[in-house]
Amino acid sequence: MRQIFQAGSQIGRNAHAFSKLGDSVTLTDHYLTRFDSGHYDLGPYAYLQPAIDYYSGSFSRYGVATRVGLHAWSIFDPLWANKEWCLANEHLAACEIRLQNPSVLLIKIGSNDSGPGSLFEENLRLLLAFTIDNGVIPILATKADRFEGPDDRNNIIIRRLAQEYAIPLWDYDLVAGTLPRRGLSGDDVHMTMADADDYTKTETFERGYPVSDLTALMTLYEVMQEVITASDA
Repeated sequence: MRQIFQAGSQIGRNAHAFSKLGDSVTLTDHYLTRFDSGHYDLGPYAYLQPAIDYYSGSFSRYGVATRVGLHAWSIFDPLWANKEWCLANEHLAACEIRLQNPSVLLIKIGSNDSGPGSLFEENLRLLLAFTIDNGVIPILATKADRFEGPDDRNNIIIRRLAQEYAIPLWDYDLVAGTLPRRGLSGDDVHMTMADADDYTKTETFERGYPVSDLTALMTLYEVMQEVITASDA
């Protein structure tokens, strides 16, 4: 992580910015945006506030790398890129990095990848290589659903690649296992919602999105502490 961050610093990546890459699960104001809008109360997790301050503005940004139905393979298909913002033949990951200039990319995909695990892994490797080569730290997230089947192969691949590449793993799936219905709504893919990310209330910890947000914030906090703050020092 530190090597990636240092390489990114040399080409002017914004240490205070992160980007999101993901499918429809990320395209909602229930996903991280409340840390910018102020609709949250960290309660016993107040120690995480510095991460909110550090990455202010990125939480509410949807960006051009979030698309309904996004698969690992469609990331590199320019047809999936936003034509209003992206250049000709530019894929959405390249477009988002060019526009936001982030130091971190939060990657939450796999729910739409129901094909062979080898195809998912191949394209995820391409994404990791592209991100790292561009001086951006990739954070891989596991998912709560089992859309691809009960073997949970996509999460297994995500965990293995995070270890192989020595990059941050946001293992939300483990926490989802403690929630009612794994924190999933009736379609068994999208997460359950709450009115606010209020971690002073017990019922907040029974909903998918606020627990997802909290664990994502914990991951960003650790990246900030271990990589960015250390590099600043």
